[in-house]
Amino acid sequence: MALPELVCAVCNNEPAVGVAAIPGMPMSEAYGRKCLDANAHPWWALALQTACLGGLEHAAPWWREMVEATCTHLGRSLEEFNAEVARDIAQMEADGV
Repeated sequence: MALPELVCAVCNNEPAVGVAAIPGMPMSEAYGRKCLDANAHPWWALALQTACLGGLEHAAPWWREMVEATCTHLGRSLEEFNAEVARDIAQMEADGV
């Protein structure tokens, strides 16, 4: 039986060239060549991990660079990212985390 083709978990568009760990996180996702080259990572994962840090202002410079690279590559704004982080923080607080 053939395995299903992997699709990039960052853009959900290009074929994945493999699976790699998300820097700073204990998990792996499928990446396409363009997303790897751009240092772009899954939006949801970066937002949740940033929420765990208490916001982007508390992140290390290398983490902020990854977030900015991801925003640029996906054509999304840092304002969108920070809004998602704020929603994630609010949800964690509502859940008592």
